Amino acid sequence: MVDRPSPETALALLKAGHQRFLDGTPLHPHMDVDHLNALAEQQHPIAAVLGCADSRVPVELLFDTGFGDLFVARNAGNVALAGMVGTLEYAVEVLKVPLIVVLGHERCGAVAAALRPQNLDLLPHSLAQLVGQIRLELLAAGIDRDLDQACRHNAIRGAQRLAGSSVLLNDALRSGQLRIEAARYDLDDSCLDWLCSVAPVPVR
Repeated sequence: MVDRPSPETALALLKAGHQRFLDGTPLHPHMDVDHLNALAEQQHPIAAVLGCADSRVPVELLFDTGFGDLFVARNAGNVALAGMVGTLEYAVEVLKVPLIVVLGHERCGAVAAALRPQNLDLLPHSLAQLVGQIRLELLAAGIDRDLDQACRHNAIRGAQRLAGSSVLLNDALRSGQLRIEAARYDLDDSCLDWLCSVAPVPVR
């Protein structure tokens, strides 16, 4: 039986790892061959991350983690599409992950595209659907120009959408077994802004 960290402990571990990254003193944990071999049969990540596919936001490096530490799902714009929700349900239900971080970033290209509706018709169909979902959320919040505000809101709404669209994740939040956080990565100074912790959706 593997001891699982509490949601609060998992978050503290990620914050400590990110501080090491910022300080230039990363430990590069769990990178040895013995640890890698031990993961061949099973994994026990301490957190899951829904991140953007942007190559400038390497999730495992930002948190100074190694093999098996994080369960990472990425797409353009860190959007909580159905497949991503299912992926994170797997992380929580099967892998017993206590923490999900929805990680957006500064100057996100997918969010920028959502602020330019005149270009939506020029995008490939699947990409237009993804960008269109971001745009709907931004319009609902009255955001139509400010890219930084839009990137922050997109991360927050992605985190909220996980709880709102998944009974499994919402139940885990309500029971205290799971924590969902939204964060934004700054491309200029490499710092993380922790934007909010998601509350469970009331059950009617």
